[in-house]
Amino acid sequence: MGRNYGLSNTEMLIMELLWRTGEPMSFKEIMDVAQNEWKKTWKAQTLNTYLINLQKIKMVGTDRSSTHYMYYALCSKEELIHNWTRHLVEECFDNSISRLFAAFIGDKKLSEEEAEELKKLL
Repeated sequence: MGRNYGLSNTEMLIMELLWRTGEPMSFKEIMDVAQNEWKKTWKAQTLNTYLINLQKIKMVGTDRSSTHYMYYALCSKEELIHNWTRHLVEECFDNSISRLFAAFIGDKKLSEEEAEELKKLL
């Protein structure tokens, strides 16, 4: 995947919609949701720009075999979160998971249950 973290709120809305439906959606279907559910007053060019950007970063694919372009997610939400977290650890914590945990926990103590869960993961 290309850039797979740092999506704008609107890009995330579009991805959440594609994940929720689980099936390719036409431009018109996405625009209908934007107008009716999200109360957006976008012009077609606005939605088109978001979809093009999501395609450029390899988050959204298109199927051109029907009479309409159909848009679909190229990754799951879990994959997005995994890749974003991996990037965060690499860039912000010098590729150290222990530094990430230390920053996350701060001055808080782990409960025995939390410590056991971490041991199982390791």
